[in-house]
Amino acid sequence: MKKDTWIAVGICLLLTAAACIGSTGLGFAEFRPLRNFDYFGLGVSWLMFIIFLIRDSRAGSV
Repeated sequence: MKKDTWIAVGICLLLTAAACIGSTGLGFAEFRPLRNFDYFGLGVSWLMFIIFLIRDSRAGSV
């Protein structure tokens, strides 16, 4: 994979970790379930990453 793809993977994983840590508090805060804003943010980031991968694979650059 190209450098841009690895950056996209890192950003998606960072957003996912931030949402999970923010919800669970890692035992240091009160647990709350993921909110709609969290789902939307995670869904958009992973969806755009998947679209990016499909576009690159069709272009033959993966």
